[in-house]
Amino acid sequence: MSGGALMCSAGQRASGPIAMSTCGIETRPCEPSDHQAWDAFVQEHPCGTVFHQLAWSRAVADAYGHTPAHLTAWEGGRLVGLVPLFQVESLFVGRVMISVPYATYGGILAESDQAAARLLSAAEATTRDHDAAYLELRHRDASGLDLHELGRYDTFRKGLPDRVEDVLPSFPKKARAATRQGLAALTTETGDHLLETVYDLYARTMRRLGSPNYRWRLFCELQRQLAPNVVCLVVRHEGAPVAGVVAFVFRGEIVPYFSGSTAQGRAHSASNVMYLKLMEYAVEHGLTSFDFNRTRRDNTGPYAFKKHLGFEPSPLHYQVSLNTAAAPPELNPSNRTFALAGKVWRRMPLWLTRPMGGTITKWVP
Repeated sequence: MSGGALMCSAGQRASGPIAMSTCGIETRPCEPSDHQAWDAFVQEHPCGTVFHQLAWSRAVADAYGHTPAHLTAWEGGRLVGLVPLFQVESLFVGRVMISVPYATYGGILAESDQAAARLLSAAEATTRDHDAAYLELRHRDASGLDLHELGRYDTFRKGLPDRVEDVLPSFPKKARAATRQGLAALTTETGDHLLETVYDLYARTMRRLGSPNYRWRLFCELQRQLAPNVVCLVVRHEGAPVAGVVAFVFRGEIVPYFSGSTAQGRAHSASNVMYLKLMEYAVEHGLTSFDFNRTRRDNTGPYAFKKHLGFEPSPLHYQVSLNTAAAPPELNPSNRTFALAGKVWRRMPLWLTRPMGGTITKWVP
């Protein structure tokens, strides 16, 4: 399969979500009878991710109520491409089409440049049909599609050692020293029963950072839909939880996704210990790579921490096709309005930020 996505020749864009191109490729909405072929395609495609799986889409729909508008591409009765797509009603930018909400990665998966081009045409037509402001495709890898790139995020991925005892030595010198100090004072635990503990740490951390938290129901739905490929890990100091993470396993890779820590945990390098133990867990279970996920380039703290643990950044290729919007979206903490709101958010009590965060993140997916 090709990870590229060059356009078909001029004049071949679809006028709606169902179209037959002169490339011999038909695009149409995803149907229930397509689900098995969809997930098999995601598993096999080199650019497929956990976020492309229909399980992720079901969790998003159940937790937030966003409307799916998934598209497929077929050639000779065979699935040759797909794009998971959601209609999102945002208080801040109006109606938008996103692939995929609450996900680091998304966008078009296709066997060929022609199939990718047909899917882009169908997605743009769907965006117009829904009178949406823009279409956002969260490609991890360069797509080759002629679209504006947002260019504000990097991702961090690397391979894991073959043996558990080689994980800590793979850390850079300063990270090794801090981790060893933390190991002397901290204990760790894994298990599905820790999901609520991690969520509490996560919600507290998001308030401290001035950002709204996702809904508790999203955590529950993701654990239900993606089981058994969900890992919850908690770090404790004298029995009290001081750091925690929820990670997803997909095709030999572990993806830590939601995390949080307390001031006490940060004082004892709990995050170092947490990621060490998560990597060791991955190696024990035969996984070969670690995806440290995206970070905004201007978010200097997390960006430096990932490099501190020996990860190097690679640019993400988020792309936007404008419809009624005049400019690409600025739904991020770098936006001055959001930065001011973040200062207020940090001062609010947790009993208020937790439910409010669930409402706000419906509008900022």
